[in-house]
Amino acid sequence: MTRALHVALARSTARLIVQRSAGALLALAALAGAASAQISTTVGPVLVPQGAELSITIANDQPFVSGASISWLRVQNAAGQFVYSDTTFELAVTFGPHGWLTFRYDLTDDQGQPLPPGQYRAFVKADTGAATTVHRFEVVAEGAGLVFQGTPTIHPPFGGGPGRTFLLQSPADGGLLYFLLAAKTSLVGVPTCNGTFPLDADPLLFLALTPGALFSDSLGVLDAQGRSELPRFSLPEDPSLVGLTLEAAFLVLDPNAPCIVRRISNVVPLAIVG
Repeated sequence: MTRALHVALARSTARLIVQRSAGALLALAALAGAASAQISTTVGPVLVPQGAELSITIANDQPFVSGASISWLRVQNAAGQFVYSDTTFELAVTFGPHGWLTFRYDLTDDQGQPLPPGQYRAFVKADTGAATTVHRFEVVAEGAGLVFQGTPTIHPPFGGGPGRTFLLQSPADGGLLYFLLAAKTSLVGVPTCNGTFPLDADPLLFLALTPGALFSDSLGVLDAQGRSELPRFSLPEDPSLVGLTLEAAFLVLDPNAPCIVRRISNVVPLAIVG
């Protein structure tokens, strides 16, 4: 692994093997077979404040063991220039049922300098074949960024345990409160003293106003870096939930300020899988 891309194994992840050889890649391809189509790649947040990180999650969205090869990350700016390329590593990963693995990219270029604000595309090669997925994101000077690390699933990861996690980031707001909420839609939003909170005032939003009713640790405190990875979306194993969609966003709150709403994050759409 190089400087800017490091592996952070998610809690309760069911990865069984991590190897670095071409032979292992071929073995995994034979093991996974057609199941590899259910390996998903999630990259975000779509708005990344400077000082935050881009999260890259490879997830097994099926109830049996599967594998993936993870080969590289490349980042392209709006002018079409590749400003960051990490092609020096090759991982073969075997996931248990509904397991996942998360990487973080620190928003620096090949010279180690921070990426300036602007539009970018992340090219991620992570599959049992040669597929490359492309993900758009924007670096902003300041703000709050939200991503759900993977896809929400009704099944717990291999070995039990809670579901996959959100990553909340607001680098300028370390030590302040966050409140993660959800609604069915984000068409109108709710006016606040500091802009419009994008989620609509529907029954799901009112349910989410009770801390812990929808997401665990939905109300808490950002750490010194303005981050939290505590909130989780743990779903019951109810097949009727598969296919349902909702949207999430969070507020940064400062109870001592004239306007309690310090910052508002981007919206994250969530589609529940089986």
